[in-house]
Amino acid sequence: MSPNVVVCISDASLRSLFSLLLTDLGAHVAACPDGDEVQRVLASRSCQLCVLSHGTIKAPGSDSGSLISTVRRLSPDTRILLLAAREQVDDVLPLFSRGLNEALLQPINPRRALDALRRLLDQAAKIPVPDTASGSAIPWAADECNYRPLHVIARSPQMRGVLSQLWKARQDPLGVILRGEPGTEFELLAREYQAMSGDPGGYPVILSHHEITTEGLANACSLDRLNEGAPRTFFLPDVEKLPPAQQSQLIEYLRIARRRRDRDRPLRLVFAAAECDEHGQGIDCPFLEELLFVMPAVVRVPPLRERRDDIEPLVRKFLMDLTAIFPAYRVRSIHPLALAWLIKQMWRGNYQELSGVVRKAIMDCTNRELNIIHLGKMTDPEIDPDELAATRVLGGRLVQS
Repeated sequence: MSPNVVVCISDASLRSLFSLLLTDLGAHVAACPDGDEVQRVLASRSCQLCVLSHGTIKAPGSDSGSLISTVRRLSPDTRILLLAAREQVDDVLPLFSRGLNEALLQPINPRRALDALRRLLDQAAKIPVPDTASGSAIPWAADECNYRPLHVIARSPQMRGVLSQLWKARQDPLGVILRGEPGTEFELLAREYQAMSGDPGGYPVILSHHEITTEGLANACSLDRLNEGAPRTFFLPDVEKLPPAQQSQLIEYLRIARRRRDRDRPLRLVFAAAECDEHGQGIDCPFLEELLFVMPAVVRVPPLRERRDDIEPLVRKFLMDLTAIFPAYRVRSIHPLALAWLIKQMWRGNYQELSGVVRKAIMDCTNRELNIIHLGKMTDPEIDPDELAATRVLGGRLVQS
């Protein structure tokens, strides 16, 4: 398979030279005029090499390494080559810690440039890249990716597997379907999906059921294509409750969009569908089966009781967020027994239930430390108070003292 290369060089002669050298090496070259176009390309396809110039990354009023950090976050396996003048060496050296792989100083020697390009392409060829150009279903696997989440907690192997699947779902031209129990952090995962697509600071556009029409979806996506930067993410919650009138219009629009898909700027639609109701009874929804034929990218999010390693960092994040927003709250730490009690709970309500319990306890607590008495009575019959007192928390796991 021929490698994909992105070239973003401000000088036209150098851009033509590197495009010619890469074409001779058998690569597919995409020439980008600015850094925003580089982000759009990397958010929609896998690239093995990215060639940048110092004039491209040095935007007025911004950090010179921000584009390199963005490229490294969008595509951790992409090799980055930077072209700079000799008097810019002091600016180039700190960029290696931001993700830069190699730098060439001007004037450019074509032979040295060819050797550097060949060496970087050989290094990138050793990393397997999923081939989604055929449009087939994405092969889901639970392998880990080098992506660092910004909005969700992913300490457990199950949640890291979700991030890996979500990372691969960027290759689908329409979007992804999130499945899980009620109370799962679907909206946070939609925001993480938008961060993976090149917009880490943005928020998804949440569409209500009455807004899901063929004309409404077409207008929203068409207006988004006129905007610069990364594509916006549209979040559609509670798909299993969608009225039949909107179901047919949504399927019709998705089928039209898949036939007219644009690989340079794909759609970013995130659907959230619950597998069961609040009582644990399975939901029979024929519409979801029909939706899977149009959007094969599906990510199942495990419930919170199956990833107990995430509970401890989640509780500490709630504590830090609330005390940062409201300094009047006195709580600054949590007792190990209280943390052990939170980890041993079943949490049928998943993320939303845990968030509600911890936030209420923090708001009602008048001490500096959150203790187990502030969390209410222990009603879970599976928890033995004597056994809980003899345990301690180590890395999200309970061990005997």
